[in-house]
Amino acid sequence: MPLLITYFNLKDGVSEEEFVKKAKEILGYLQGKVEGLGSGKLYQHYLIGTNPKMYQIHIEFKDFGTWDRYVAFFEKDAKVARLRREWLNLIDIQTNYDEIVREIPL
Repeated sequence: MPLLITYFNLKDGVSEEEFVKKAKEILGYLQGKVEGLGSGKLYQHYLIGTNPKMYQIHIEFKDFGTWDRYVAFFEKDAKVARLRREWLNLIDIQTNYDEIVREIPL
């Protein structure tokens, strides 16, 4: 099962409480709307390494086809597009990065 992992910091002046509220709103809205999309989980880091990212969101995908449906949903649904813009206004988008990973069973 692939995971979309987004690493980021909050913009200066944005509280964690404000961010969590918006993250719950967008992740809750996505639930059940995109076939194969699993749950989202938010993690906070504790400043290890150079240029540390304070937060991560993990979103599970059933398969890589889910990615196509996920992206298409953001293009078709005005509410999720608005929620995404509001969410992106809270994070330091200049320093974030995303990756998709999949487990390789041993």
